Amino acid sequence: MAKISLDKLIRYFLYLTVLNVFAAVAFTTPVIIPILAFPLKLTVWPGTWMFISYFVFLIVGVLGTLGWTSFLYLIKQVTGAQYCDKFLAVTSIVLIEVAVYIQTTLMFVVGYVGGTYAFATLFGQAVITYMIGPLVVPIGVSIFVYLIGTLLGLMNVVLIFAPGTRSSTAPQIERASSMPQPISR
Repeated sequence: MAKISLDKLIRYFLYLTVLNVFAAVAFTTPVIIPILAFPLKLTVWPGTWMFISYFVFLIVGVLGTLGWTSFLYLIKQVTGAQYCDKFLAVTSIVLIEVAVYIQTTLMFVVGYVGGTYAFATLFGQAVITYMIGPLVVPIGVSIFVYLIGTLLGLMNVVLIFAPGTRSSTAPQIERASSMPQPISR
């Protein structure tokens, strides 16, 4: 079983937190562009999905990765563990980040497209629902993928705490010694 240093994993989650903060700022920037009319589209259904999408990103994308950073740091400090399973760690990070970006992007698209049509009163609610409907299932799938990533991360934590596993200790490296060993009598 391949190992990864908890310090490295903590750093990865911290880098993702910083990246997600920058992304959150970038996602806010279009609000100040008048031609996009975000403040107006946010007031009608399904334009409210943009608002929900942004807060989901802040809570799950930014605070979620910060939470994993803090959680893993505390585990390292309390248990003294230095390593964990590399496959579970990397798979967890990838699934969590990909799912967060897909889910929030699709929710934003639903809100923007639906809000544009609803604000312009071009179509009724039934037509708008029909237009945005195909994006709802992929949003649900991305939530499921996020949960799988979280469960893999928790499985990694359980392996750190599990007695008899070598998840928390350094990989054993056998070295051949060129020095003669003392003879004990």
